[in-house]
Amino acid sequence: MRILEKLNKVRNAIYYLLGEGISKLIVLFSISFFTNYFDKASFGKLSLFWISIPILSVFIDFSQRSYIKSVYINSKEKINEVIQSVRLFSLGLFSFLFLIFGILNYLDVVLIDKGLDSLILFCSFFFVLIEISLSYFQIRGDAIHYNIIFIVRQALPYVLTVLYLIFFSGGIISFGTIHLVVVVPLAVYLVFRRHFITLSWELFYETIKSSLSFSIPFIPAMISVLLLGFSDRFLIKYYFSDVEVANYTIAYTVGTIYAAFFLATNKMWQKYILEGLKLQKIDEIKSAAKKYLLVVVLVGVIIVLLKTFLVNILSNSSYFVILDIIPTILLGMFFYFLYTVMSNIPFFHKNTYLMALPAFIAAGLNIVLNVIMLPIYGYKIAALTTLISYFIEFLVIYIICLKKYKINLLI
Repeated sequence: MRILEKLNKVRNAIYYLLGEGISKLIVLFSISFFTNYFDKASFGKLSLFWISIPILSVFIDFSQRSYIKSVYINSKEKINEVIQSVRLFSLGLFSFLFLIFGILNYLDVVLIDKGLDSLILFCSFFFVLIEISLSYFQIRGDAIHYNIIFIVRQALPYVLTVLYLIFFSGGIISFGTIHLVVVVPLAVYLVFRRHFITLSWELFYETIKSSLSFSIPFIPAMISVLLLGFSDRFLIKYYFSDVEVANYTIAYTVGTIYAAFFLATNKMWQKYILEGLKLQKIDEIKSAAKKYLLVVVLVGVIIVLLKTFLVNILSNSSYFVILDIIPTILLGMFFYFLYTVMSNIPFFHKNTYLMALPAFIAAGLNIVLNVIMLPIYGYKIAALTTLISYFIEFLVIYIICLKKYKINLLI
């Protein structure tokens, strides 16, 4: 039985790596096309559109996608009513934000680009509906369904946009439109494939009340994580221009190749560690974590050695100016990996506010450092502020796990 369980874990890990790998490769080759098709200013705006969708999605479901995982582990029989309630709640928030965006449009407020701004909210809403289903498939261990949906959502808009631009030509709004064309039918399919249950107002209220009490601490955490990853580009745009945003985006994209590896394996790892903590298999988890750590370090070293090759694939020689900051970004990503490993401990104990604390501190520090240092040292300093912030994020969660839970998975 243990052999079969291990084989199943290995198989799921391979599925997640394939899913993340295939989607990431498609995105990377598409970015290579975009950097050569658009000028740097247009590409900079497009990259801001990409990162705005996950940020805005947090304000649509209030991070309740995380509660779905907790319910599946602890009260599996309630999973259908929770999923349906969270979807209805998200629809209500989307309607409210639709009014806000209408007011901003009336006041002629431009967030990124006049054309793209009109699509961000819709793309974010359908992103949420899909993410709810992905959370369920992940914690259930259904790696095949997860990765099919993940690849379609992550990669297909890029493929179709590249083909459209090759045969018909167009601007950056083409991506936003095609993205919406892909995610709408996918989200509708996921919503209607599940059995609908009758929800009374009382049941909906109690479910959302429990969900929000669990998830609300995740909101600053999720926003902080997203800001930590993306705020530097918005600040670079504020202090400099879309050209510097484009340069930094390519450097950061190399970092996300590294992150894609450990975030893919984390989808298997999170299920493993939560079930292991439930069964109090601490020594077994620590042994697996050390092997996991070694593999992630080796992958990081390989990416450092291939940085010039990767930048050349992603763009062209005009972007070689950012080669020197890539190792710094990769080291920051490594500390983020360590944070993701340790953060499963307070998540298991439902102390989600303790997950929020390190992310909140790190995001605040990142913004302060960038505001102080960007005007003085230029846009490349954002790589160093990112490294410092990710290190602090890891250090805080590490101390929390040692002091409160007496658990150290890394030594």
